[in-house]
Amino acid sequence: MKQRITSLQATVIIVLAIVPSSLLYIPSFVIQISKQDGWISVLLTLAASLLLAVVIGYICREGERKPLLEWLRSRFGKGIATVIGLFLCGYYGITAAVVVRQFSSFMSEQTLLRTPLFMLAAIIVLVSGYIASQGIESLSRVLFVVFLFFGLSVGVNVTFIYGQLDFQQFLPIMESSPNQYIASSFMPLGCFSGIAVLLLLLPFLEKAASAVKVAVWGTVISGLLMTLVTAVTIAVFGSKIIGAITYPAFAAIGTVEIGQFIERIDVLLVSAWTASMFAQVSVFMFGFFQLVSQTFKLTAHASHYIAGGMVILSMALFAWPSSVVVAEFSYTTLTIYFLLNNYAICFLIWCGLRLTRRKARPSEEAV
Repeated sequence: MKQRITSLQATVIIVLAIVPSSLLYIPSFVIQISKQDGWISVLLTLAASLLLAVVIGYICREGERKPLLEWLRSRFGKGIATVIGLFLCGYYGITAAVVVRQFSSFMSEQTLLRTPLFMLAAIIVLVSGYIASQGIESLSRVLFVVFLFFGLSVGVNVTFIYGQLDFQQFLPIMESSPNQYIASSFMPLGCFSGIAVLLLLLPFLEKAASAVKVAVWGTVISGLLMTLVTAVTIAVFGSKIIGAITYPAFAAIGTVEIGQFIERIDVLLVSAWTASMFAQVSVFMFGFFQLVSQTFKLTAHASHYIAGGMVILSMALFAWPSSVVVAEFSYTTLTIYFLLNNYAICFLIWCGLRLTRRKARPSEEAV
């Protein structure tokens, strides 16, 4: 029986493919460049990313509910489809490794200080790989529960921190120059490209015609969550000391105190965020396993998941010598990599579909 997921579940998968790791770096990145207008930069990026969402949605409508590389072979030929598959295999594998390293570095520095980085990364890969190997239906159910927990925790923390928000920190509004907006939108634009995971979900959607709505809603929800967290960070700390704080979004929530007997309520958010990071790694590992199988025409087997997990774990541990290097890589190279492997490839696929459709029409009319 073919596994199916609803449009709501697909939307949640997109959100969890974008938001969790973005909360580590995006608030700091946009605030340091656009200052108090950092939240506006995220909103502008959201508006720009909607174009990619619509393009991906329309690509999915032509996918004939087939696996991505299978229908690309039927439209572009085996050679082009294989090249695209190899690029996307690298993208999902490298992205999974980066997220594993970001996650394990955060846990090692902020919570589990005495636990070796290797153990943290190994546990993340093991748990996430197991979730991904259970199929899209199990994955989507787990992610939906995680999303509800994450959304609830964000709402609770924002509610408790409301009394500490200084809305004067947003003034003057729109003082940043166009160049600052463009520069600060660079990294969020790369993170929003995670919408492209919808291309792999197409064969499992109950209603393939809803692909555009799924892509748009996934983008909007992700953008609003990141805008909210960025705005709260500005309202708590302002824009001048952000550069001195490693993870400002989590530090802002950590300032919450209720009376003299409840403090560190940020544990609720960190717990939910931890679950969401496992979910995000699972999404990219699922994409990696799917693309390896489709590119090399392999039948799913436990050994493939073990081998893929070992590759991702090795990259996460040895590709970057320190968390500082990981942060620099996330701010620069990784963003360019996202843009090339999502925006560029998706627009090339879209253009190719337009061209092949035009070529097909005269022959169909002649018949």
